Amino acid sequence: MNKSEIPVIISHFDQQPTYLKFALKSAASFNKNVVLIGDNSNKNFWENHWDITSIQSEKYQAFQKCHIQMSFYPKKYEDSFWKRIFMLEEWMKKKDEKQAFLLDSDVITFGNYSRELAPILFGNYIASLMTCENQDNFRWASSCHFSYWTLEGLEDFTTFSIEAYSNQEIRKKLEAKWKWHNDNHQPGGVSEMTLLYLWSKNNPKVANSSKVTNNMTIDHSINTSTNYLENEYQMQLEIKKIIFRDGIPYGFNRILNEEIRFLGIHCQGTAKILMRFFYYKNLRSFYLVAKIVEIIKTKTKFFIQGIKKNG
Repeated sequence: MNKSEIPVIISHFDQQPTYLKFALKSAASFNKNVVLIGDNSNKNFWENHWDITSIQSEKYQAFQKCHIQMSFYPKKYEDSFWKRIFMLEEWMKKKDEKQAFLLDSDVITFGNYSRELAPILFGNYIASLMTCENQDNFRWASSCHFSYWTLEGLEDFTTFSIEAYSNQEIRKKLEAKWKWHNDNHQPGGVSEMTLLYLWSKNNPKVANSSKVTNNMTIDHSINTSTNYLENEYQMQLEIKKIIFRDGIPYGFNRILNEEIRFLGIHCQGTAKILMRFFYYKNLRSFYLVAKIVEIIKTKTKFFIQGIKKNG
């Protein structure tokens, strides 16, 4: 293990899907210290694995006691959001690590984060999140699907999350957002992204990795043209148009009118199928074929459902 590099952490619980392999292996292709924080279900999936099955976190238990679900997400799904954050804090304390990059298991890596991003972040920020500029209509979302954390920042956020449900000012904000989702029949609700947004809003010590810095960025989601700004990147077949140059992905930024390097691509939702195509060099030219197949399957599914409904 190279202690000069900041650890790259990928968390996944309860299963070991194929796409997780591509997230881990792509991260390890560019970064020397890649850790899977998982459980008994995937303990043999990755050599550098930290099993949380028997880990007792008093702070996470305190959060669970005060947390009130205000979303339409399945409870198990929402619990996994929070578990990765509190378990990362436990891992950093036990391993005496002061910094870490945290990635979701559907992010595929194309850069050495310690070399490319740490010089910008270290000493200047306690964390870095993914936040779009437009937060109208109670969007209130900052994502940690790619995030940088110092132990100081992570401890501050988890403490904030526990206090949020007893602090009347913050609690009212959460309830107002939840009410908006119910009144307007909108999916989602209050999640860890809401708390991340409220914690980081107007905090000069929290960076935003959705923005372009030094002609590079992190993909917020391949399924949308929006990264930091709305309609920011060129699209093709309902996903960002990706151009590979010397094995590195770029997207055309319509605002800056130039190609921007992606250090990581977030293959969210049904786009997970693309991870295999992005990982293997000989398949990269065919990633749109996978997208076409996915579109046909989706349209066929809805077509059949419509026939059954009308029949």
